[in-house]
Amino acid sequence: MFTVYQSNQLDILKELLVDRIRREPLADPFTDEQILVQSPGMAQWLRLELASSLGIAAGIEFPLPASFIWKMFTQVLEGIPKRSAFNKEAMAWKIITLLPEHLDQPDFAPLQQYLRDDESGLRRYQLAEKIADIYDQYLVYRPDWISAWEQGDDLASITDAQPWQPALWRSLVEKTEALGQPAWHRANLYREFIQALNQVDQKPAGLPDRVFVFGISALPPHYVEALVALGQHCDVHLMVTNPCQYFWGDIRDPKYLARLNAQRFNRDGMTPENCDTFSNPLLASMGKLGRDYLYQLQELPATEIDAFAESDDLTLLHTLQADILNLRDRGEQTQCTMPVAAIEPDDHSFMIHACYSALREVEVLHDQLLAQFQSDPTLTPRDIVVMVPDIDRYSPFIQAVFGSAPGERYIHWALSDRSAKAEHPLLNALMQLLTLNQSRCSAPELMEILETPAVMRRFSLDTRGYETLRHWVEESGIRWGLDTQHQTGLTLPDRHENTWLFGLQRMLLGYAMPESDGLYGNILPYESIQGLDAALCGQLADYIETIRQLAEDIERPRSVDDWIQSLNSLLDQFFEPDLDDERPLQLVRTSLENLRQQLLDAGYCDELSRDILVDYLAAKLDSERGSQRFLAGQVNFCTLMPMRSIPFKVVCLLGMNDGVYPRSIAPAGFDLIARHPRRGDRSRRDDDRYLFLEALLSAGERFYISYVGRSITDNSERIPSVLVTELLNYCEQAFTLKVRPDDNITQWLITEHPLQPFSQDYFKPSAAYDHKALFSFACEWLPAAKGEGESTQPFHTAPLPAEPAPATIELTELLRFYRNPCQYFCNRRLKVWFNEQDDMLDSDEPFSLNPLESYQLRESLLEDWLNSGNTLQSESHSRASGTLPHGHFGQLTLDEQKESLKNLGDSLTDALREPTEDLEINLTLNSGIQLTGWLKQCTRNGLIRFRPSKLKPKDYLRYWIEHLCYCACSDTPADTAIFGTDKQGKIAAIPADAAKQLLEALVDCYLSGLNAPQPLFPATSWAWLEAIVDDGSINPTQTDKAKDKAHTTYFGGFRLTGESEDRYIQRIYPELNDIVFEQMTSLAETLLLPAHNALEID
Repeated sequence: MFTVYQSNQLDILKELLVDRIRREPLADPFTDEQILVQSPGMAQWLRLELASSLGIAAGIEFPLPASFIWKMFTQVLEGIPKRSAFNKEAMAWKIITLLPEHLDQPDFAPLQQYLRDDESGLRRYQLAEKIADIYDQYLVYRPDWISAWEQGDDLASITDAQPWQPALWRSLVEKTEALGQPAWHRANLYREFIQALNQVDQKPAGLPDRVFVFGISALPPHYVEALVALGQHCDVHLMVTNPCQYFWGDIRDPKYLARLNAQRFNRDGMTPENCDTFSNPLLASMGKLGRDYLYQLQELPATEIDAFAESDDLTLLHTLQADILNLRDRGEQTQCTMPVAAIEPDDHSFMIHACYSALREVEVLHDQLLAQFQSDPTLTPRDIVVMVPDIDRYSPFIQAVFGSAPGERYIHWALSDRSAKAEHPLLNALMQLLTLNQSRCSAPELMEILETPAVMRRFSLDTRGYETLRHWVEESGIRWGLDTQHQTGLTLPDRHENTWLFGLQRMLLGYAMPESDGLYGNILPYESIQGLDAALCGQLADYIETIRQLAEDIERPRSVDDWIQSLNSLLDQFFEPDLDDERPLQLVRTSLENLRQQLLDAGYCDELSRDILVDYLAAKLDSERGSQRFLAGQVNFCTLMPMRSIPFKVVCLLGMNDGVYPRSIAPAGFDLIARHPRRGDRSRRDDDRYLFLEALLSAGERFYISYVGRSITDNSERIPSVLVTELLNYCEQAFTLKVRPDDNITQWLITEHPLQPFSQDYFKPSAAYDHKALFSFACEWLPAAKGEGESTQPFHTAPLPAEPAPATIELTELLRFYRNPCQYFCNRRLKVWFNEQDDMLDSDEPFSLNPLESYQLRESLLEDWLNSGNTLQSESHSRASGTLPHGHFGQLTLDEQKESLKNLGDSLTDALREPTEDLEINLTLNSGIQLTGWLKQCTRNGLIRFRPSKLKPKDYLRYWIEHLCYCACSDTPADTAIFGTDKQGKIAAIPADAAKQLLEALVDCYLSGLNAPQPLFPATSWAWLEAIVDDGSINPTQTDKAKDKAHTTYFGGFRLTGESEDRYIQRIYPELNDIVFEQMTSLAETLLLPAHNALEID
């Protein structure tokens, strides 16, 4: 007997199933019940529900329809193999071998054109896979075509545009028979199976006593016919969800009718006689998949049992469900529709949230779920499902928001359906290794592979060791390319500089000799390799050598057995797995073994190229999904996919943006099903539409939708999915607000959220009836929303406990302090360093120098020129360091830098004609503190100071301190000559006693700066002095002008970097308020004004 059960609720079908199993148990207690489902998720839910209702769920199998029907073929017919020789994988490999034999035929001209210049065979493999997929669809949905082709009828009216398909299919059948494999496939087995069952009166051995087909949204027509034939010998119970209790097999989408006949479509003129073609617009637009399937079931000779449950009209969601159930269309004033429904202002059954990003969607969802738990104590995490079109895209945000929530806000959650590559970094590393021969082997790429935990273990690295190596790779000049041979293999210019070999040679040589010893064989030592860390250099060299050997070996085509051996060797060479890595490694090995079996079944004996193997593995690893935690008693995050219409109290859909959902996959140009469609054909877009409808109907109490409603970059509006728009359009015509009937229902349903979670709008009080009220449970954002964030707190409120005054101060320490007093306080007293760290390694050779590199190059060139009269050594060192651009551009850079130093070099040549010497400083100040150190480049005529760049206030301050030391120690104080690339001048001589007094003030500020930060900003203070000093004294009339100049220098402006952008100054003095400004000007007047007056610029 074949019985069809229809209900609008899956729970009711489940109760019917439980009742049937309980009241009519199978005669043989050792026989398993057969319940056909279409996904493991549905099987898991049903198993739990059966166990809850029956006390135990044992002796039950949940096969998929295709595998069950094939099993039935083997039970009824003789000589049927357990696995079809016409499965997709076997067909693909057979087609690969058949295509070259047919490409010379005229009918195959389009394929020949496509496969031209296919040296690796990758195009042929991908084409064969697509053809095999198309043939697989024909076997299910067009078995009559297959039968006609096998009988020699090409069906010219159908295949006229693709005449090669019948010929290739017949060759495929011939090859299968030549391999000694049965030519059975689903197309010819349907007919034989049904005919065999129709011709026997006794039930064939091996058939089950009873079969349930539970909750499958749609089955191919020939599957249904096979089940009907099976129903002649055993009970077949087809349990299907039907969103509407009335016949709706002939209703049409109004947009389709409008396109079909725009003139005849006139809704105002509709009558009850034609209402059956246009009823509930949601059902008509989204229900095509279910409509065609239910229409097919209506024509079957089956017993029908309807078990529909009326839905109340108490909430907007339930009214929507009731309208679909009863085929109602509200709002339009025709004889076919219902009046509009009034919605209570506190109705939260259907919500739409527009956010600025996927992260904000998840943050808003977390707050909304907390609010629902608070308002409904009976709601539990297992009552909620969250579905997204692409779970891999949202999984980082889900883990960040739900995984980091504190205890009082923590919601138990589970993540399902992530791809194996997204879950296991090891698989990503493996795929990168397999494509090394096509890779530039850039520094970021190879260091990313090395960062994989299993790879780090294999090469005996820990996190600190990896970070050290990363720093060495950056500083040694490694950018891309293993060596020059690798570069030429990519048809790129071969330049030894900036390759991995170049960097490793510098590291290894740097362990043996210092950089000051110069070049050794054109190699400049990188001298940071010292101490115990030196072993890391050997580990890096081992890793790169293993990479090099793999890149050379991976390109060679080989047999599948050789590939398996090579990849197993690769896994051993690069990975040391722990317990978590066993599953992905087993997945790789299983995929390779499956490939070997597929080739064996297809009789494929040719070698495989690396490109084909990589494409095969990538597809397998992308398709492998982990769903073992689905329905684990937590909030379930999963992919929006067929058979996820399991009932939940709360159904949430994220990422519902236009162009994202429904997903649209264009059919292949040679897909004849797309050219000649029939009722019951599957379409990804129709599947997604029906899935959205099922999600709406499976929501028990609340239906939640969110999408990215505005661009995070320019605030432009983004529209939601067309399905959300259709749902909103229906709500607008069908509902009104009971309290404010004139309000727009669409605007009432959509809540727009701010860009940031700390927006003040989340923490403002709102009326209890405000449906769109913003709120947040994240109390950590409250201080920021109130403007009370930590950044507004003063860095210090009182000096630190004073340290004992040092008996001796090194001159170098004093100079370092006045270079940046704020930084010195953080480094020296607080032991805090705000180091700038670029997370990205450079992947390209240098094309230009940054400001710091330019300065260092000029400094090297100038030093070389002053010492030897030429720059040959510094030029060769610069090239050997890997910092210069390659080729002619490098020489242009050198010439440019040397030209910028020409005037400075000439001036210094004249100034340094007299011999220089180092002068020891040993000053005892009035406070008893001794100032010690050395002054370099001293002449009889005073100090000579220069900088291979433009002179800045911090240079003036440094030279001023050195000048004071020289004058205080000298019997005959002299001027100090200063030189820069933009200007030159001098600091006038000062008597020894006056110099000592000025040093006393500088040392006092230094000692204070050890206990509290000093607001002395060299550039800002100097800018203030230049604007306010007139004839050596402060001019009060220039106060406002000087203050404006100081603020501009401190905060910057258009294309002007402010001094406050220094991370130490920014952290301690984020604002230049009146108090700080007054302290700064006081210090500037005391310490810098004498320097300003003594400085004479030519």
